[in-house]
Amino acid sequence: MADLILEPYSVNQRWRFRSPDVSREDSVAGYLEAIARICEEAGKCVVGHIKALALFPDGGHFQVSVVGPHLPAAKNGRVPIGCADFTLSLNVIVYGLERPVLERIAWDAADETAKRHAGEVTIEATETAARVE
Repeated sequence: MADLILEPYSVNQRWRFRSPDVSREDSVAGYLEAIARICEEAGKCVVGHIKALALFPDGGHFQVSVVGPHLPAAKNGRVPIGCADFTLSLNVIVYGLERPVLERIAWDAADETAKRHAGEVTIEATETAARVE
């Protein structure tokens, strides 16, 4: 493992769901699980930690964490009932894959998840992140 590079990826994503029947918690958990699986398929790597956090105006939160491609996501908190959109802070720590690869994997998995669950996702502009085209 000493020869595996570490180039973490973090970004804020804006998620919007059009259907009230979609479980936001299950969608986000599935998204992080997909990132872990795709990373493993992309090449020699070790998933360190993939986590996401959404904070809400009422003081609540929803947190998801994945530590391996064959393990289910751990969930804590919840998305408030009726909340159709929120910002998700995503952090991907995977040893062995370069940052541009992690960025593409995260974007492709987000796009697929959003389409599957009647939603949309955009990457919020920050100093270190921009939308992947």
